[in-house]
Amino acid sequence: MTRNWLAIAMMIALPAAVFWQTRDFEFVWDDEVNVATNPYLNAFTASNVTQLWQKPYDGLYIPMTYTVWAAIAPLARFSTAKDSDKLSPKLYHLANVGFHIANTLIVFAILMIVIQNDWAACAGALLFALHPVQVEPVTWVTGMKDVLCGFFSVIAVWQYLLYSKKRRKAITDGESNTRLTRQARFHYLGATIVFICAMLAKPAAVITPVIVLLLDSLALKRPLRETALPIGGWLLLTIPFVIIAKLSQPESELGFVTPLWARPLIAGDASAFYLYKLFLPLRLAPDYSRSPEFVLQQSLTYFIWLIPFSAAVLIWRGKRRWPWLVAAGGIFLVGSLPVSGLVPFRFQNSSTVADRYLYLAMLGPALALACVLCKRRSATVTLLCFAAIGLFGVISAWQTRHWENEPSLFTHVLEINPRSWAAHYGLGRAFVRQGKKSDAMEHFREAARLQPEFTKAHFSLAGLLMAEGSLGEAIVEYRQALRIAPNYVDARVGLAKALTLQGNLAAGLDEYRRALDLAPGRTDIASAVDDLLTRKGTRAGTN
Repeated sequence: MTRNWLAIAMMIALPAAVFWQTRDFEFVWDDEVNVATNPYLNAFTASNVTQLWQKPYDGLYIPMTYTVWAAIAPLARFSTAKDSDKLSPKLYHLANVGFHIANTLIVFAILMIVIQNDWAACAGALLFALHPVQVEPVTWVTGMKDVLCGFFSVIAVWQYLLYSKKRRKAITDGESNTRLTRQARFHYLGATIVFICAMLAKPAAVITPVIVLLLDSLALKRPLRETALPIGGWLLLTIPFVIIAKLSQPESELGFVTPLWARPLIAGDASAFYLYKLFLPLRLAPDYSRSPEFVLQQSLTYFIWLIPFSAAVLIWRGKRRWPWLVAAGGIFLVGSLPVSGLVPFRFQNSSTVADRYLYLAMLGPALALACVLCKRRSATVTLLCFAAIGLFGVISAWQTRHWENEPSLFTHVLEINPRSWAAHYGLGRAFVRQGKKSDAMEHFREAARLQPEFTKAHFSLAGLLMAEGSLGEAIVEYRQALRIAPNYVDARVGLAKALTLQGNLAAGLDEYRRALDLAPGRTDIASAVDDLLTRKGTRAGTN
């Protein structure tokens, strides 16, 4: 018991020591759209929360995550000393850290069921907690969708394994132990409820049934005939979430749709990339620019799939001797399968791979490490494993510092990946807030060059050009933005303003009217139309 409490204390203290620094970090990257300026978080009301549950927001149906953000919002606004109308990022960062520590403890509980060795389970849980690929989802406020999805998913796995053990014991007793049968049903019901919550936090949780199947059949060695019905029920529950996720991110939003024949190559490249980051987690960044189009242009892509394929074959061949290793490898592979590139998704416009996609998948390496320590009871092996975990913790603490603010984050990204148009745009936006307009313009131009179909880069560049009086260039950029997104109201308003300042009142009026057709409720556009009509009438009277 004393050893258990010491292990638990380590699993709380060490992740807290690494991630506590995030309490003073700012909102970065997509945090502005998802949280900081999200209109549904202005007030924690039934109406606003209902809106979040009715349809996807920003391309994802994650109402559970938005509900948690909405619940934090009143406290986050109250804790802001400078401006009560703005949300403070502090509580959101602390919530991420809190959920991550809770997940670490639940992973420990899962490993204890599988291997029943406290220090081996502790080592596996610490690997899950401190591995550097976990920095992105824990440190980034928007990463809560991964951490919260992981929270419900690991609870579902934990409760399912308890159900499996009690159900097996009840069967062994010849169904005479009704108390065990009732307990087993209670655990399964609880596991099912939190599994649904996991999919509502992020659809990637649909892989949870496969994870419990691997653990149940390979690690706990329960016969497949006993798992078919409960796992089958969970698989049926995933169908509507898969459909909603697909409809929320149509292929029309992708700049490049990967051909069917190439998708296994993209998935193989992603798997090889993740294996590399698992064992050598250096030069981590939120954007690797490994889009399908870029990957298919690399000759190595047509061979690199052999690395994860060979690893899978070797692990499978040892399934009789090391069934737990097959389960661990399967969990790591399956954990990133929904975003491996086999099915197109929107973030592929930037990159197929991302650190956050490994959050739940890290349960696999955690299981592998715990089982190694349990099977190989060697002081040297134990010392080396804990030394590696300590090193990972140091790397994670250093990596976390890059997420302090947008200038720090995007400067780091460009050091790792100069091709990141998202980082150029983010750094340009940060320079605008700092009043460094020439630097901002340079980064917006580069973002537009690297990704010509990036509407916001053209729009932001046009605004700066118009502010400095370069109306002709501004008009070109506004037209580029409207070529990509004809219904972009603000770009059409910007074009109307630039044309008006240039003296082309008729063309400006025409653009304002188009903008008003798109947004009839915009009083500022209606006022601009009235003003231009008055000016045109005055000019006509003068003539």
